[in-house]
Amino acid sequence: MLNVFCSSSKRAQDKEKESAPSPSITLQRTPKSEHQGRKRTLSQSSASVPSSKSSSNSKHRKGDDKPLRRDAKEKSSKTENPIAVPPLSDGSKSRSKLLFEDRVHSADHYLQEAKKLKHNADALFYIESDTTGALLTRSTWMDRFEKAVYYLDAVVSFIECGNALEKSAQEAKSPFPMYAETVELIKYTMKLKSYLAPDATSADKRLAVLCLRCQALLYLRLFKLRKESALKYSKTLTEHLKNSLSNTQAPSPGVANKTAGMPSPVSPKLSPGSAGSYSSSSSSQSTSSSVTIPQRIHQMAASYVQVTSNFLYAIEVWEQAEQLAKEQREFFSELDKVMSPLIFNTSSMTELVRFTRQGLHWLRLDAKLIQ
Repeated sequence: MLNVFCSSSKRAQDKEKESAPSPSITLQRTPKSEHQGRKRTLSQSSASVPSSKSSSNSKHRKGDDKPLRRDAKEKSSKTENPIAVPPLSDGSKSRSKLLFEDRVHSADHYLQEAKKLKHNADALFYIESDTTGALLTRSTWMDRFEKAVYYLDAVVSFIECGNALEKSAQEAKSPFPMYAETVELIKYTMKLKSYLAPDATSADKRLAVLCLRCQALLYLRLFKLRKESALKYSKTLTEHLKNSLSNTQAPSPGVANKTAGMPSPVSPKLSPGSAGSYSSSSSSQSTSSSVTIPQRIHQMAASYVQVTSNFLYAIEVWEQAEQLAKEQREFFSELDKVMSPLIFNTSSMTELVRFTRQGLHWLRLDAKLIQ
């Protein structure tokens, strides 16, 4: 009897220790997943456990098959509210507002955080058995939506990394590759939940607006980072075209000495006997007036097109986001009121990060991914 009592007491203590939330996310405890195969045994009343013990007692038991999903949510919650402060109520709305710290970390800090979030999103799926006992990986609406949310959370951290590279004088790396790769990650995220699908929900469309706005402002940032080079390319290409045009229009030395009676290449009146000779002459003239483009100019033109296309993409994607946001006017009007609206060609990367993170927090609340 004594052994049984001790074993039962020990299990109760273990449960109490595991349910203690991490100090950094005490206000955003991770809820149980809708797709876990077994019932959750942790008590929701764990908030009564002293916070001084929570840090050392929050480790999971070895062999537990549930921490993957919980860890993903906890790490994402840490990113949402970096300073773990109580959310503020926004007037008549039930949605809460996050408070952000002004402290700026190193680029490597944001990069490591972004990689963790992306790895968590990569691993976010659940497995169930069919009637024959074979394991099947199934993706439902909530799985794909939740996965897309975590990817966008990683996108935000990658943007923070690029922003830190820009602002820090000690960083020698250019933020351009970071922003360019982040754009590709956004494109992949949007493929998980297409807002154009017939069964697209309001949550899908709201998530798409956040993705599109991030993508548009990143395209714009890519353009601005190469704008000075584009201006130099434009000047050089313009001068080359002017010189090439003047050279092709200048008459050859022998043309002025030819008889005045020779028919002009554009003359509509040609005698039948002179048609053959004119055709041959016209062909030789067109061959001699061909222009060879130097390799340097060709490469410069390609670079100029690539830089300026980022600006065109930025405008196009931003307009898509604005049009889609009109269908979710209530959500984004409230978000604009709380965070101040994003403005094309004006909003900073920091403002984009905070606006997107606040929107993601509300999407999680609405989808009951967090409490």
